[in-house]
Amino acid sequence: MDSAALLDVTSRSIANELTPICSLPSELLAKIFQLGHDLQWEDNELAGSPTSRLVADHSFEVLVTHVSSHFRKVAIGTPQLWSDITISSRISSAELETYLVRTSGCALDVRIETGLSVPMNPLMIAQIDAVITHSNRYRQLIINCAFESSAQLVVRRFSRVIMPILKHLSIAIDTVQGLFPPDGRKPFGAEMPCPSFLRLRGVSLVLFCVQLQNITTLHLDQTVFTPILYSTFRRMIISSSALQNLSLYGDLFSSVTTPWTALAIGDPIDIPKLRRLRISGVGGEMYSGVLRGIIAVSLTSIVLKNLKQYDLHPFMASPSSSLKFPLLRELVLIDPDMTIDEYNQLFYTFPKTTSFAIYHRETADVLRLLADDPIDGFIPWPELNTLSVLVDENDDVVADIVKRRREIGFPLEKMRLGTTDLLSSMPHFTWLREHVIVESFVTFGAWPVADFKDDEDTLFQ
Repeated sequence: MDSAALLDVTSRSIANELTPICSLPSELLAKIFQLGHDLQWEDNELAGSPTSRLVADHSFEVLVTHVSSHFRKVAIGTPQLWSDITISSRISSAELETYLVRTSGCALDVRIETGLSVPMNPLMIAQIDAVITHSNRYRQLIINCAFESSAQLVVRRFSRVIMPILKHLSIAIDTVQGLFPPDGRKPFGAEMPCPSFLRLRGVSLVLFCVQLQNITTLHLDQTVFTPILYSTFRRMIISSSALQNLSLYGDLFSSVTTPWTALAIGDPIDIPKLRRLRISGVGGEMYSGVLRGIIAVSLTSIVLKNLKQYDLHPFMASPSSSLKFPLLRELVLIDPDMTIDEYNQLFYTFPKTTSFAIYHRETADVLRLLADDPIDGFIPWPELNTLSVLVDENDDVVADIVKRRREIGFPLEKMRLGTTDLLSSMPHFTWLREHVIVESFVTFGAWPVADFKDDEDTLFQ
């Protein structure tokens, strides 16, 4: 670099240092950077591309180091900006090492994406081994493994790994080859005293067992048909003594080997702290089977996806169904296919519902049930205060419901409307806003709570 160019760079650097933002204390600037880092996650989510921060083409933490020497110094000295560690085919060993060095001993959120290549690139195996040496700092570990082979282990590499501060664990395996002798599920991790979140997806359901005593949120996702024994499922749930949120996807049990009705009556599972339950079945037996097969006196919320006609009939026909979940207040239906009679039966089965969401385009007839004149004095869900629906810009059934509930003396307090259009373009929007709180949404809320970030929770969308 010649003297003129060097002088220009120096003068630019000095000018940057004199800008007002550079007068902020480094601690405050670091907080701003962390907020930008988190907003980047939200932007990726809203764009429909939840790309890992480490592999993003223009990740915030990298961009901010190119603004000025002051920004670079503060960013590199903020370990939390570099704590999202991803291993994938797009990451070089140099990039991985840079991130690990800049984390400076802080807690790590680690993601492993093996991709579809078989066999795996030896470089990726080396990167996995490099990250394992930092296992004492894992706060979150997500492993998405397309192919686990006895010739090239990925998940099994963690069988003896100590992860003392791990809170969030997600394991997904699509297929395996020549892995385990038929002597039961293998333990994952040598020491994990703290995990509160666990997802087992695909083949991992039948391959691994995890310490469950402190788990509060459990996802069992049967994306590959590998039925488990009812006794195994029961043991897992009972072992999770702190369990508050349970999500079940797929037909976890074979209807041939697991007679749900007999098990529900003779051997129910007591989950005293369970507050939120999600179910998405395939054959249909899961819905009534689970609802009849558990004792959950603290349950407040149920989410059911892909309900078909008669799936809930065995449960709703039970004489005590309306008394089984005394604290239940929220019901969410995603893509249901039910008869009008079944919807009417829901009003009796879950009589204390205060929040109802139905995510399906053809729901006008069902929603009008909530605004019908009382029959023999019966009011559908008299305590209902929040209704969440998908709407089109010309959909005026929403206003009809609000108006009729007011007229019969059981008004709604809030309408949540799923639409990509401006609410102001909807008919009757001004009138609606005068009579209820109106909110819009584009994507379903996070589960189990609104502020929980979980990139892998895609099966109930």
